[in-house]
Amino acid sequence: MKLPLGLILSMGLCWPLTSVTQPSDQTREQPQVELEDEWGDDWQSDSPLQISHEVSYGYAGLISVDDSNFKDSVLNEVRSKSKFDYQSTSYSVYFELELLADALIDRYQANAYQLNLLKSFDSGTDVRIGRQVITWGTGDLVFLNDLFSKDWKSFFNGRDDSYLKPPVDALRVSHYTDTLNFDLAWQPDFESDQVLTGERYSFYLPGAGRIQPRSELSINATQRSEAALRIFGAASNIEWSLYGYRGFFKSPSTVNESGELGFSRMDSFGASLLTPLWGGLFNAEFSQYLSHDDTSGRDPLIANSQQRFLLGFESEIASDFTLGVQAYLEKTLDYNQLSGNALMGQVIPAENRTMATFRLTHQALQQRLLNSFMLFYSPSDQDYYLRYSSRYVVSDNWKWIAGINFMQGQSEQTFLSQLENNSNLFFRVQLSFE
Repeated sequence: MKLPLGLILSMGLCWPLTSVTQPSDQTREQPQVELEDEWGDDWQSDSPLQISHEVSYGYAGLISVDDSNFKDSVLNEVRSKSKFDYQSTSYSVYFELELLADALIDRYQANAYQLNLLKSFDSGTDVRIGRQVITWGTGDLVFLNDLFSKDWKSFFNGRDDSYLKPPVDALRVSHYTDTLNFDLAWQPDFESDQVLTGERYSFYLPGAGRIQPRSELSINATQRSEAALRIFGAASNIEWSLYGYRGFFKSPSTVNESGELGFSRMDSFGASLLTPLWGGLFNAEFSQYLSHDDTSGRDPLIANSQQRFLLGFESEIASDFTLGVQAYLEKTLDYNQLSGNALMGQVIPAENRTMATFRLTHQALQQRLLNSFMLFYSPSDQDYYLRYSSRYVVSDNWKWIAGINFMQGQSEQTFLSQLENNSNLFFRVQLSFE
């Protein structure tokens, strides 16, 4: 059963999920220091070096504990992050030092979470080199053309949404003109998605159902480079972008005879637009993934080419209430070849996987309280995922966050349904200071 297991994991333990807020594609990259706080008060320090610190504790306990999980929680950790931002007239250096004490998996580490140098030239060119966060696309927690690493281990346990997009080692060159803008990101080493491997979550395994592996799954990540290009601009209130990528499928997409998961080669191209409409914001996005290692789709051990489509709309429906909706389609190409060559016991995805998302955001108490409700529902898979959180700003230094992650579905083999035994209640407390 090792071969079907690898295929199921390559299809199921990733999700086309973009960060909650996307930066506009049309603006030149700005230094990372925040010059405006949550209350809208502008400030500027005379010092070229800005230092801030953040300490947080997070815990997520399982709603129901059974034999499929050998722990009663999916999060129990303390994180400390110190941010250093130095800006001169011609360059800036940004550094984040993170200390982690993870009691759930007995891991303690210190790492340079981000470390990069930004140099701006009078010609309209910015060059940023080092470990940095790169986010492209228009969706809300739905990724199409953003092919930079995602941390799915952080997505379902109440960590801050920013941890879904970990930094990557890259050279990024951006050039801005009056008509067109260009953004090129080159990564010397391929950085895959951080998928579920068994140390924290249970999921579906062929012949065993929903279980949590006692040993982590074996994944062989290639060390070859990858590159992404974005060309973007604006015209008549429409922000548009064109995308290209050469590299590999970001989540495991192949398996060898010993059952070890790996990553097959892939190119992609796509486009997106964002424009005001009916008192809100409308976005559309398209991408095509071209599988290099199996162009015909006959090899059941390699991921097929795909087409992905997204439509979204967000608007304020009442005072302090914002509603966002999205419709997503993921079409697997050469589907007859895939189904005709499938291995015995292999689970293959739907030819047309559909998903709708609904997000309702509410602010109260002079914006000190932020409630966010988001539902992912897949009509094709007949499963859903509910994310709810409440954040209360006690003071300029203290924040309290609590919420729920709830997954359920009809078939234990579909992506969201296989995770239902990981449904949890979580809370975080965060202290910030300078």
